[in-house]
Amino acid sequence: MRRVWRETEGKPAVCMACSGPGATNLVTAIADARLDSIPLICITGQVPASMIGTDAFQEVDTYGISIPITKHNYLVRNVNELPQVMSDAFRLAQSGRPGPVWIDVPKDVQTATIELEALPPPAEKSPSPDFSAESIREAAAMINAAKRPVLYLGGGVINAPARVRELAEKAQLPTTMTLMALGMLPKAHPLSLGMLGMHGARSTNFILQEADLLIVLGARFDDRAIGKTEQFCPNAKIIHVDIDRAELGKIKQPHVAIQADVDDVLAQLIPQIETQPREAWHQLVADLQQEFPAAFPRKITHLATMD
Repeated sequence: MRRVWRETEGKPAVCMACSGPGATNLVTAIADARLDSIPLICITGQVPASMIGTDAFQEVDTYGISIPITKHNYLVRNVNELPQVMSDAFRLAQSGRPGPVWIDVPKDVQTATIELEALPPPAEKSPSPDFSAESIREAAAMINAAKRPVLYLGGGVINAPARVRELAEKAQLPTTMTLMALGMLPKAHPLSLGMLGMHGARSTNFILQEADLLIVLGARFDDRAIGKTEQFCPNAKIIHVDIDRAELGKIKQPHVAIQADVDDVLAQLIPQIETQPREAWHQLVADLQQEFPAAFPRKITHLATMD
């Protein structure tokens, strides 16, 4: 449900649970939100602050559990901290690479009173990182010079569907997507290669092996997408754009790395892209798709063999 809210409303989702088992039952969903870059605010109960560390009824070290699966976590020990913590949590969940923030609220803090003249102003995302014009010029030159480029989309393109499509169509880029980016190009679009990796079409993976340039937008080179790192796109130069600096060079070393919001980058990149038909490349793509079709033959018996 949190994913639907995020993807339809573009806002962080909020979930609440009691202390102990209520909190631990959230762990899998929160870990998933962290990996899928879903902004999520989790508010859980806790035993009174004075009883923390005494193994009180339904006491769990929620703070410790949440450290590796959240962007940030809070244990609120004073009710006066709560308004600012809530505001900061919404800002952190949305800024940079989105993700979950966990707020643990002891029982005595929940029942305490507070006097406020006004609540803190609504939280806004932190500004996206700046990037150099030179990196954009270098990326554009590589795209314009490429003979067999492929566009590789991940969940980081969620806020840039129009510009992603504009780039693909202007540069005539065969486009593959992770699960988180499906739908950025419709399945029937002539440039769509569908998913890559173990859940993708065999032809898509063969096409990637022929690429001389890989333009990676908001994707993290997941092992189920690329398989053996050293054998993935061995002849391709890589342009990697991601809001999370930690993803740049973590798995594959890019020739051009840009830490920034994808939509901001495309706004400057697209005007520098030349329209090219790339007929020879598209013919090779079509040949591979015909040689390795996604569908099984309609007429098949128990004696048939697959080529």
